[in-house]
Amino acid sequence: MKKFVLAAAFAVSTFALAGVASANVGAGLVGNTVTLTGPDGAVTKIYYPDATSIVVQGADGTESQGTWRVSDNTICTTVGEQPENCTAPIEEAPAVGSSGVIEGEQGNVEWTVSEGKAF
Repeated sequence: MKKFVLAAAFAVSTFALAGVASANVGAGLVGNTVTLTGPDGAVTKIYYPDATSIVVQGADGTESQGTWRVSDNTICTTVGEQPENCTAPIEEAPAVGSSGVIEGEQGNVEWTVSEGKAF
């Protein structure tokens, strides 16, 4: 579960760095997958099937359910029993083809948004 929480935190932090192009900063996520590659090469995927649900696939292949919502220009997620985690304000809505790097104390995390469910 700890990896899922970490993945969700990375995912929502990602969009704070994405650089408010649309009224709904989460619109480009619906029906798509965010892939996160950690500094150790571990891959976590987060699928956004609709405007309220997420499915997180951890590096070990296990899946966990969660929820997400948009609040003004932030994206907030909850996975399992963990508390909600929200991004910093987003200046450019993530969409299919978006990618970037989150620089963190424990190393860089690469992220990409892919069309559809990618796992």
